[in-house]
Amino acid sequence: MDSAHAGHSRTNMKHAFSIITSCTYQCSLQFDSCDKQRHFGKEIPKRAAPYPVIKNAIFAVASRQMSLLAGNQDDESPHYVSECLRILIRALEDPMGHFDENLLAAVILLRTHEEMSENDERRHLFGTTRILNSIASFAADGGLRESASWVSLRQHIYISLTSQHPLTINLTNYRHSSVFRISDDESWANRIIFIFAQLLTYVFGDDHEQQLSLEQWTELDAEVTSWEASKPWHFAPLFIESPGVSALDSSNRGPWPELYVCNPAQVVGLQHYYLAKVVLAIYDPRLSKLSFGSLRLRRDSESMVRECLRMVVGLAVSNDHVQTAMFQASHILSACGMYLNNRDEQEAAVNFLEQMTRRMGWQTSHIIRDLREQWQS
Repeated sequence: MDSAHAGHSRTNMKHAFSIITSCTYQCSLQFDSCDKQRHFGKEIPKRAAPYPVIKNAIFAVASRQMSLLAGNQDDESPHYVSECLRILIRALEDPMGHFDENLLAAVILLRTHEEMSENDERRHLFGTTRILNSIASFAADGGLRESASWVSLRQHIYISLTSQHPLTINLTNYRHSSVFRISDDESWANRIIFIFAQLLTYVFGDDHEQQLSLEQWTELDAEVTSWEASKPWHFAPLFIESPGVSALDSSNRGPWPELYVCNPAQVVGLQHYYLAKVVLAIYDPRLSKLSFGSLRLRRDSESMVRECLRMVVGLAVSNDHVQTAMFQASHILSACGMYLNNRDEQEAAVNFLEQMTRRMGWQTSHIIRDLREQWQS
């Protein structure tokens, strides 16, 4: 090998290493918010070299994100996606095949790549559903397996919430997870995520026409309330400031409450609590019954939705180093942003979504377009 070729090879290897470390760091910010051991940030870089399916998935996500942030055409990521799919399809089509955490992690990364698209076709949800539902122990195995199963659940929650389609993951498998035996912040956050997933399963069930019964609604509401009452005392925000005046700068007035929280798991956990309150308020079965108190009940419900929506976005804005929180706020604005009836809040929501695109490459133009149409109607 001549020196020029060797130098070129070293440059390529250095560039590849840079991509892997940068991408896994960014993914860790998003995926490890409810994982005390930070399995994605620590394990995925180690597995990139021995497992081509993970390496190609990382390159696909990195290429897509870099092109979006630079405003360039994404010409590279389709190649890496194809290479990754070639391995995955062969594994998924083999009836005797062994599904492991490397395949699940790769599909989660491909799903992330897919989420960055303006037109999210959700093709890779099938892969994670197939793997998770085939191996019941994934959510209770510990390590990367268990961590990845919870990340995948959050990805499925996003689709269910924004599309109003039922979850395709078997939640029974999650009941054996260690999060129900451990009392650290990450476990408490995952518990309310699980409760929220249960709630979505009821309201977006296979029989979409079947209304949630008052008994079911009351039980779900009690479970959400119980989590809030039982959560550790330090889950409470360190500081709360009502909308209008910033605690840090009295001249900086904004429509969102300021809520400063200790760590990412607490931010995400509190967000899912308020997300659950939003869904419970919208799907309260009492709203469908005509009575003299119907108008007041509906007004109270819409007021609750707006109040909790502000809290979700406020948690994201106040703790904007928590990427997962930013995504959750984007999801609820996509699903329920039409409830915002204050002009300042509407414009602040648009500014928040535009900032997500600039900072993370997250495509929000379609959300903004839909919201503007809903606000004007």
